[in-house]
Amino acid sequence: MDVANSIADAAVSRGLAACVHIMPIQSVYRWEGRVCQAEEYVLNVKTVSNKRRAIEALVDELHPYELPAFIVLEIKDGKAEYLNWIADNAS
Repeated sequence: MDVANSIADAAVSRGLAACVHIMPIQSVYRWEGRVCQAEEYVLNVKTVSNKRRAIEALVDELHPYELPAFIVLEIKDGKAEYLNWIADNAS
């Protein structure tokens, strides 16, 4: 949780994201030939597309995993005022 909070706080305070949701999950995954289980946290980072590389660099900087999960989900549509708020606060 400390790492998740550090990444979320840095993303918002550095102006890279408008908001970050932190959600606890239980992961089962294969790593280096072994099946592993861990309590992890998913961060839903609300930002604009031109901040993608900076967010990835931030995760690489602050996350202790050798290969932290990092995927991008495009926002196709939404409430215009909310999308504008994201754009205004991720600058």
